[in-house]
Amino acid sequence: MMFAEMEAADTQIGVIGVPGPTSDRGLAPTSADTIADIVVAHPDRFVGFGSVEPSDVESAVARLGELAAVGMRGVTIDPSTAQLSRRFDDRALYPLFDEAERLGLVVTTTMSSLLGPYMDDCRPEYADRVATDFPNLTVIIQHGGWPYALEAIGAAYKQPNLYVVPGQYIHYGFPGSEQYITALRHLLQDQLLFGSVYPNCGPLPELRQIVESWQLPAAVERKYLRDNARRVLDL
Repeated sequence: MMFAEMEAADTQIGVIGVPGPTSDRGLAPTSADTIADIVVAHPDRFVGFGSVEPSDVESAVARLGELAAVGMRGVTIDPSTAQLSRRFDDRALYPLFDEAERLGLVVTTTMSSLLGPYMDDCRPEYADRVATDFPNLTVIIQHGGWPYALEAIGAAYKQPNLYVVPGQYIHYGFPGSEQYITALRHLLQDQLLFGSVYPNCGPLPELRQIVESWQLPAAVERKYLRDNARRVLDL
């Protein structure tokens, strides 16, 4: 079904990944090894992202090397839902960011009120601090830091190595969605990335129609749907 939807939405290649390992109810991620197998089977259709459990930083650092070795382009680090809950900018995690930077891995972190356990776990300022301290590391805020949309936009505007994937929070009329769309039209044309949250949100052709309804300039729509991701992933 995914391949049919990709064809219908004129999607040439997709990024598939996993949230950070967690025991939180309702979050049961596919293993990074499974993702790697899918990418190997369909190298012309998918780019893979792995994840690490950052509670044991030393083990997580070693795992980064394993992910890079099997061709993962990036890694999800979600410390707030790990066994040992931390903020994303906790200095204890800095060896992870240092190693990801060395390996050329993109780092994504999921920030929204649906994660947690507390609302302030999704403050985009934490990603701002990591982006500041690791200027050669590409950091992506998944779920747009919602409901802190303006903070996420401001942090990305400040940091050339910080990107935002608003996902469902831009596509489905959540409060603040217009702020993301305005940023996409103007100051963040090069730093907002399309994310489908597939299969948890609507079908891919529906998402394509939603984006078309915004009536963006053609060049901006291409950036959002394709060009920005190609640049970030060096495709």
